[in-house]
Amino acid sequence: MSPLPAVLLFVSMAMAAPPPVAPGELTPFLKVVTASAGAPGRIACRDMDLAMALKKGGVSPDAKAPVAWAANREQLKDFLAEGKLVVAGDAALLAAGAAVAIVQEKGRPVILVDARNVQASGVTLSDALLKIARVR
Repeated sequence: MSPLPAVLLFVSMAMAAPPPVAPGELTPFLKVVTASAGAPGRIACRDMDLAMALKKGGVSPDAKAPVAWAANREQLKDFLAEGKLVVAGDAALLAAGAAVAIVQEKGRPVILVDARNVQASGVTLSDALLKIARVR
């Protein structure tokens, strides 16, 4: 039996994307982002699990909010068409137009901001958020 399959499994696991930030852990970060964007505690969200966690954490899912959570590329595209500042849990969505990504790095949530996408959304983020985020 060759050790090659075990090596391939190890390499593929090492190269896999980090796990997404859990819905309960996202709430305080989304509170900061929504407040920074001038819509404290309000975010458009079509992800039912996250919406439930947000409600428990004091953030109201609101389809009319200027900030939106996109769980996938399709939601990202829809929210961008509505002119919202889009937050995602996948850094790859920044290249597709998301303005903010909340991702795991070294086991901790990190806020990534794409300055061009923020500007394109027409929503202004506070300097305080930009100081704690990693701006690209």
